[in-house]
Order: sequence, then C-alpha cells, then structure tokens
Amino acid sequence: MSSNGEPPTSQAFTPFWIAGPGSPSAPVVGNPVANPVPSSDLGTLGPAGVASTVQPTMSQDITTMANAVPHDDFTNGLPEAQPPPPQPQQPGPPDPQPLVEAPQSEPTLEAPQVQPTPTEVSVDGNPPACSSGAPTKFFHTNVEDEEENIMDKKKKCKVQRRRLSPSHREMIIDLVFNEKKTSREVARYMGLPQSTVMSVVQVFKKEHRIHKKTATGRKRRLTTAQEFHLFEMSQERDNISVDEIRTRFLQSFPEFGHISKTTIYRTLERGKKGLIGMDPPPERYLEPIERYWGPKKRGKARTGTGPESTNHSLLEPNVSIMEETGPIETTSDKDISRQRRSLSIAEREMIISLFFNENRTIREVADFMHLAKSTVSSVVQVFKKEHRIQRKTSTGRKKKLSDDHEQMIMDILSQKEDITIEETRNRFLSLNPEVPNISKSTIYRIMENCQSKLRARSDMEVFVGTFVHSTEESPMVILTDMVMGVLNTKIEFMESLEELDHLKAEYGFTDSNIHYMTPSQFMMPGMIDTHIHASQFPNNGVAMDLPLLEWLQTYTFPTEANFSDTLFAREVYSKVVERLLRNGTTTAAYFGTIHLEGSKILADVVHDKGQRALIGKVNMMRNCPEYYRELSVQESIRDTEEFIRYIRSIQSPLVQPIVTPRFAPTCPEDQLASLGQLANKYGCHIQSHLCETQPECNWVKELFPWAKSYTDVYDSMRLLSEKSVMAHCIWLADEEIYTLRERGVGIAHCPNSNISIRSGLCDIRRLLNHGLKVGLGTDCSGGYSSSVLDALRQALQVSNVLALERDQDYQRLTFKEAFRMATLGGAKVLNMEDRIGNFEIDKEFDALLIDVSAPGSAVDIFSKDTIEDKIQKFLYTGDDRNIARVYVAGHRILDLHNKNLH
Repeated sequence: MSSNGEPPTSQAFTPFWIAGPGSPSAPVVGNPVANPVPSSDLGTLGPAGVASTVQPTMSQDITTMANAVPHDDFTNGLPEAQPPPPQPQQPGPPDPQPLVEAPQSEPTLEAPQVQPTPTEVSVDGNPPACSSGAPTKFFHTNVEDEEENIMDKKKKCKVQRRRLSPSHREMIIDLVFNEKKTSREVARYMGLPQSTVMSVVQVFKKEHRIHKKTATGRKRRLTTAQEFHLFEMSQERDNISVDEIRTRFLQSFPEFGHISKTTIYRTLERGKKGLIGMDPPPERYLEPIERYWGPKKRGKARTGTGPESTNHSLLEPNVSIMEETGPIETTSDKDISRQRRSLSIAEREMIISLFFNENRTIREVADFMHLAKSTVSSVVQVFKKEHRIQRKTSTGRKKKLSDDHEQMIMDILSQKEDITIEETRNRFLSLNPEVPNISKSTIYRIMENCQSKLRARSDMEVFVGTFVHSTEESPMVILTDMVMGVLNTKIEFMESLEELDHLKAEYGFTDSNIHYMTPSQFMMPGMIDTHIHASQFPNNGVAMDLPLLEWLQTYTFPTEANFSDTLFAREVYSKVVERLLRNGTTTAAYFGTIHLEGSKILADVVHDKGQRALIGKVNMMRNCPEYYRELSVQESIRDTEEFIRYIRSIQSPLVQPIVTPRFAPTCPEDQLASLGQLANKYGCHIQSHLCETQPECNWVKELFPWAKSYTDVYDSMRLLSEKSVMAHCIWLADEEIYTLRERGVGIAHCPNSNISIRSGLCDIRRLLNHGLKVGLGTDCSGGYSSSVLDALRQALQVSNVLALERDQDYQRLTFKEAFRMATLGGAKVLNMEDRIGNFEIDKEFDALLIDVSAPGSAVDIFSKDTIEDKIQKFLYTGDDRNIARVYVAGHRILDLHNKNLH
C-alpha cells in the first residue's frame, strides 16, 4: 500500500478471479487464526509491498484477461503504469512499456506476440522479482538474466489463470475485516498476489457499502423533493445526460456536496415506475425490467412463435439511462468498443434481470449494454454460484453432510490449534470411509460458521418475517417483511427489511443472530391469562355437573385442601406452569391456596420455569369447610405479609405478589379491610371474584346488608384500584360498571367457566362500550381448558349467542377484538401495558413464534391463503403444536423443535 492508503498502480494488475503470477504451486490454506504470517517473512517484502513491473507480453495477456469478469479496480480504462520510487543504492527499474491493446476490429482473448525485454529488479536486496513483483524466494522458479532463455522463464513464471472459489474470497474477507490482517499478510499467507487480495477487498467494500461515513454516521439520502427534482430534470428533453443532471442538481443544492451517477440512475428508474416517495421493493432480482429495452434494430429473428420469439438480437440502449452523452455506433459487432471500467451495482442487477427474467442470451445482453461477452458471462456465473444455481445430482440435490459429520469436523478442528484444512480433510476421510470426498471449501464453511457463532452478540436476537400485534387504535396490525431486534430483554428496533444492512452496521450483529421466518410462520405477542386457579388443575376436565356454590363445596375445596402436602403441591404446580407455557401463556394471574408453604412453592416453580406471573395466597375464613379455612384475621394477614416478603426476596422482575381474598362471601369485613390496607402498604395487585352468579349476588346482599351492591363491598374496603382484577362480572348493574370504570378496575372474562358451570353469558360488548378494561381468563377448573386460545374462541361464541338474542344493531365481537383481549387487553387488565402486550419499542419481548404448517398441525393451509387467513386459522383451529417457540422477557423459554423447557 502507498503512504496515502491507496493501492500501488501497476501494469501487473490481476483481477480477483485469477491467482497472481508466480504463486506457489501448493498455496498454504489453513486455519486463519492458527497460521499467522511471521514477521520475519513480512520483513523480506519491500516498502511498497511488491515490485511493479511486468513483461510486456504478459501485461498484454493480463490486460486481455481483465475484461473477462467485472471488477472494481478498473474505472475509465487501464491507468498508465507509474515506475516505482527509486530505492537507495539500488538501480531503478526501467520504465515499463505501455500496454498493447488488441485492435477493436477483432476483439480476442489472445494477446499479440511481442518480444519481451528482459529486466531484472531487486527489492531491498532480495533476489530478482517475478512478474507479480514478489521476491522470487517465495516461488518455485529462478529467473535467469539470459535472453536466449526468455521462453523458459515465461513458462516458469506463468500466471495461474484460475478462478477463486467463493470460500477463498470469504477467507480473504474474514482475514482482512475480522482478523484485521493487511492485504500483504493475506497475500503471503494464501499464496496469492497482493493485487488479487486488494481486488477482492474493494469489491466487497463496494457491494456492502463500506465507505467513509459523514459526520452524521451515514451517507446522506435524497429527500422526496430532491428525487422529484432529479426526475423532472430528466424529463425536460430526451437526450439529457446524467452528467448534466448531476451538475444542475449540485448547483441547485450546493449543500449536498456530491451525488453519484448510480444514485441518479436509480432515482430516474423509480420515477418512471412512480415509486418516488415510496420504499422500493426488496426483491429486485425477481422484477422483470421491460423498460430497459429500447427500439428493436436489425437482426435475425428467433425461431418459434409467440411472444418468446420476438427479435431482440440487437437492441439500442436508451441514452438517458445508460449515461452516454452521444449516440452509440452499432454498425457491427466488431466495431463495438468495450468499456473497461467498474460495473455499478445497478448494471449488474440489470444483467441478472435481462438474463434470468427476460431469458436473453449473453450476446444479446452484451450488445445491448455495450459490454464484453466475457464480462456478462462472468456476472452470470458469479450470481449462479452465490445463489447456488447449480447442476443437480441424480437425487435432485447435491449431497449435504449430516449433522454428525459436521460436528466431527468441528471436533477435529478444535483438537489442534494450528491444524490445516488439508490435514482436517484427510483425518475426516480416514474416519469416514463411506464419504468418497469432501472439498476444502466445505470444511472452511463449517469452520467459518463456528467462528461466526463465537463472534455473534450474545445479548441480541434478530427476527425477520411477519409480525402481528394490537395497538390502542387497531385490534390487529399485520407487519410483513420486517426486522425486529431484541437487546437483552427489550425490543430495540422494528424496521423494514431494507434496513437490515444498516442495522447490522449500527448494532454489530451477524447472521448468526438472525432468525428468518418461513412463509408459514409469524410472530405474535405472548398470551395473557388474567384468571386461573393453579390449585384446581387436578380437576381439569372433570366434575362439571354442579353450579358454582355446590361445585365449590363438593369438588373444589377438598382438592385444594390437599396442597398442605408440599410434595403434592410441587408436582401439580410444575405441571400447571409447563402446560401454560406450552399453550403460549407467557403471563398468568394465579390463585394458590390458603397454605403459605404451598404458595411459596408455586412462586418458586414459576421463577424456575421463567414465566411472568402474579401469584396470590388465598384468604378465606367463613362459609368454607372446617378443614380448609384460616383460623383468624391475624393469622391470615401475617401469612399473607410473609408471602409478599418472600416473593420480593426472590428479586425477580417477572414474579410479583397479588393480594387474593377469595370472594366476599368467604371473607368477613375486618379481613377484607385488613387485606385492603396490606395491599396499599406494599403497592400490590388485588384479585377476586365479582358477580359470577345471581345466587352469589343475592347471598352477598344478605351478608353485607349495608352495601349498595356487590361492587360496593370491595370499594368500601379499598380493594378497587387500577391494580385490581375482578373475574367474571356477568351480573353487573349500571352503577357498578360506573364504579369499576372510575377506579380503573380490570375485568377477567372467563367464557368457558361461565358456560361450563352455568353461571351466565357475559355481555363483553356492553363492558367495552362503557370503557372498561377486559382481558381473557381460563378459570380452570371451572373452565375445562387451560389454553387462552380456547378462551378466545369461547368469547366469540358467547358473543354470537348474545347477538341471536338481541336486535340487529348489536355488534358482536370480531376475532381481531378477541385477539387484542388475549394480548394487549390482558396486559391492561394486569396494569402491565407499559411493559408487555404488543411489539412497541422498549417493551419487554414476550412473544410466540407460530408455525401454521408445523408437523401434525390441525391447521390446513392452501396456496391461496393470505397471511391474514393463516392468522385467523391459527386463532380458530390452532393449538400448542403450532407454537414453535415461546419467549418471555427476551429469553427463549420453549423451543418445540428441541423439546426443551428452560
């Protein structure tokens, strides 16, 4: 490299797809970390890295080959070679001969025979250099200074005209950008000319937009007004050039500084499509570009019929698009001069589109774009390799290594620090004789994937695909082709897919951090169960033959009394939390029992499983069996306060206490009042039951004759606030609805339980119209299912039944509204909408990855189904088999493919 950071100019420039002259016959390809270049070897190179001299014949040969594949070091033809700086006490090299270009009338890849002038150059006292400029001590050839042996010398120093494989290019990029090696070190290590390494690096920089940043950190982008200004200038006349447009634009916007021709070209194309002011489509390679074709000229028509046989053998490029300032002579193929310059990204995309989408031949594309056929062919070949467009085997695909084989290769690489790829391959083949062969590129890819995982950020996970959530304004918002980043526990960004490269540069994550969703997958917020009795789980699906009050005395109280046994409590609670997580419930409000130790076990299990939860120790002293009641108010308050302190000692942001009087008939007034004071002292949530059945409401009037209503009992004891959750609320009077709304109380709608034990049909539309917060609860074992999906479906069915009984103006619930009740609505009921419920920035990442095409799924998907159809089918017919992953606070709690609960 020169002192100003620019690569040295030399006639011996070698494109990146050709290994340089004088390369070793067996280049060293090994572990990039295990084989660093020794400083002693680097000292043998001169201050300029390599000498800049080449035989004229070979220069012509390389110049001709340079047109074979587009690269990024030719700008406006080959630059004139500059002699290297004179070395002290060393004779300077002779002036290089100018490049001999092939006549334009007969373009060919074979250079004319020109007698070379033998030269001998020494670099820092080293032996004479080969045509690449590297000292001959690194090569298996001796250059003799005898004119009669010139032909032998050419054979020994012959350029290795071979293409670099994608794995070699990846290796160069990895060493330069990740390992921070210089181009000279990489060239010495891989046995390649330094110019080849620099070419690969320059191509990578341009394709990935690695450029000098402005003061704001990114290149400036055109505003919509500036794009319209550019497009209007291009429409003023037909023959206006891009140079003139750029000059006039910079005069109009002097603060802009600079604008590239590629930017102008893309802006003009967006303007022709009417896309200015809109985001461009992400899949540009799949877009047919009919606008590129100008008027047809002479040429033989294709054989065949139909539109496929239209004559496109010779096409005239559009001057305003192709950035030409004058007409292009196209009298014959031999008269067309090829542009020796770097192809822009837009031109490469145009070649790919014409060849693959328009089915044009390489000759047609080359004539149309005024490029060499070899250039077009090389772009096509590179695209095929990068996108794995390859010949298939008899089985239809190339054979892939099994996971066991890949793991074996990784183990071999880790056994020895300085092991080479060749040694790794030999060991692998000796251990696996059934594998006939394995390429070095495959081994390098495995090694690179392993290193990429080690370099990936452990605190960030990125998801690409479709997201669905709810907002205050809309019950369901579907976002397609989006990128979501989760940093630690919270959502860091939500951007369109086009911003992925910029986000990578800004946040420093790699492909190993990214999860790409399939077309059958989408991500939704975790579901929230606002009311569930964990202690009633053993009765789930049984004992549904009695109404509420008889059901409690006959089935429920005897079951809950068993939780005085801590072993039984741990067995049941573990299954409860696992089942809810598998059903996609990331947050739950649990009722425990009156037992202090059993309730502590529930808190421990929830904490160990990683679920978010509110956990309450039940309080009750009357109208319950003697064997299952608290003995005094003092005991009840003491145990509850100890339980609150125990949960706070866990110091988990996911597990919180909730004060839990069972319901008014089982709690005397002094107990209710004491629990209200306790909740106010510790700032705790409160949960209970309200207006579940008509007999219950009548019973409350008898027990509390001074109260105006059932709701007034809780309100008088200071148990109603924005942190209060009241379950059922079927038989509310209008005055009670007003009180609940004023206090900010949340309603847990439990439709399955309401129907199963015949409590009544809750009119949710009435509650929503009055401005109440409503979420969904399973209320097992009153409800036979512990899935919020079931509660969602039952809520829709209850609304449909009510619609049959009401007039035609009654608005039944939609599946989108039920979806919001299961997610954001539940978060509001639990007073957690500032942390969870949807995918807004800075909220904690509680989410479900849904796969409607999962193995064994009950959801049937067809080719014409839209993403909204897939979401609706999951809500109505999906189950736990469609929940591929469960995330709570950014942590993957459940992975269906790994069958593992963390």
